[in-house]
Amino acid sequence: MEIQSVGEVICNEIRRRILEGFYAPGERLNVDELGRVLDTSKTPVREALGRLESEGLVVFKSRVGWSVSALTVEEFTDFLEIQFALRLFVSDNLLPHIDTLDFALLDSINKEMRHRLEGQDYFRIIQQNDLFHMTIFSIYPNKAMVRRLEELDSLIRLQRVRFFEQERTLFPKLAGDAFIQHQNIIEKLKSRDADAIARVSRDHFASVVGAYQHLSQNTRGKSA
Repeated sequence: MEIQSVGEVICNEIRRRILEGFYAPGERLNVDELGRVLDTSKTPVREALGRLESEGLVVFKSRVGWSVSALTVEEFTDFLEIQFALRLFVSDNLLPHIDTLDFALLDSINKEMRHRLEGQDYFRIIQQNDLFHMTIFSIYPNKAMVRRLEELDSLIRLQRVRFFEQERTLFPKLAGDAFIQHQNIIEKLKSRDADAIARVSRDHFASVVGAYQHLSQNTRGKSA
C-alpha cells in the first residue's frame, strides 16, 4: 500500500471537502483556519492550494487570497464555446504530427476513465477525459494554444463536476458514450484520414457541448 505524504493527505482532504460541497463556490479559504482544522502548518496548506489551483478547484487573487472556484452558468458556457472552437482547430490540423502520438498511452487513459466510472468518481473521470484529449493536443506544435486548452480545462472543471453531481442518471451514459467515442477517435487517428479525424472529433465535442448546455438550462443565472 502506497504511503501518502503529508502534502498529499492535506491536498486530498481539501479536494474532498470542495467536491462534497463543504465549501461553497466562491467561498474564501483561509490558510490559518485550514491549518487549524486539518491540524497542520501553513506550508502544506499553501502547497495543497497551489496544486488544487492547477486542477481548477481554487483560485488565488492578490490582496484577496484563496477561494473556491466559481463561474456563473453564462461564463461557463462562454468558456465552453471557446474550448470547443480551439479543440476543433487543433483536431483539424493534427495530421502532420500524428506519428509522434503514443497510441498505447491513449488507450490506457481511456480504459482508466471507464474503470473510474464504476466508482462514480466524477472528478477523476473528468480528469481522465481531459488527459485523453490533452495527450492528443500536446503533439500540436503551437504550445501557446495547447496551454490555453489546458487552462480552459482547469477553469471549467469544477463546474462540470457540479453538473454531474446533480445529474447522476445522465453522467454514466455520457461517460460511457465518451469512452466509445474516444475509441473511435483513436482508430481514426491511426488511419491518418484527415476528414475522418475532423468528423469524429467534431461529433464528439459537439455531443459533449450539447450535454452541458442542456444541463445549464436548469441553472442559468446561478453560480457554479
